[in-house]
Amino acid sequence: MKKFILFCIALLMIGVGTTQIGSTTAEAAFSKDEAVRERFALKRERLAEVVSKKIARVENSIKTKLKEQEAKKAQKQKEEETKKAAAKKAEEEKKSESEAQEAAQVAEQQTVAEQPVEAYQQEETAQVQEEAGAATDAVSGASASGQERGQKNREWGNQLSDPNLTPAERQGIIQEKKNYNRGNY
Repeated sequence: MKKFILFCIALLMIGVGTTQIGSTTAEAAFSKDEAVRERFALKRERLAEVVSKKIARVENSIKTKLKEQEAKKAQKQKEEETKKAAAKKAEEEKKSESEAQEAAQVAEQQTVAEQPVEAYQQEETAQVQEEAGAATDAVSGASASGQERGQKNREWGNQLSDPNLTPAERQGIIQEKKNYNRGNY
């Protein structure tokens, strides 16, 4: 029986030892799961911080780009406004120049209209006398028509030498001269 008791005690010791090993392994397994969960939680927190920092950087860069674009748009609008203002000023200057030219022409026409009719008659009689004197010098009718063409061409030349002529008036005089000379040569 001693042997039996020793045998039971030995079994008891072995049984207790295995239960203690089992409980320690269960505790170790449980503690490993918790450790893994804690590590994952830490990693999640770190990743969340990194992601939030990157999101903040992207948002800041987007905000700065938007501000730059708005500044560029504002600058373009200012440039367009200055161009429009310059164009308006140029148009106003052209209008004022054309009005000044028209006023000068009107004034010139008024001064011509105000000259006495007698001065015109004297000029006409002087021209008729010159033509009559030239006609006496003329040998044939062909030279008289040549003198007439020359006189007309001189008149047109005098008209074209006027610096106050508008381009349209100048072109009209030139066209009239061309038509006359084509028909009389």
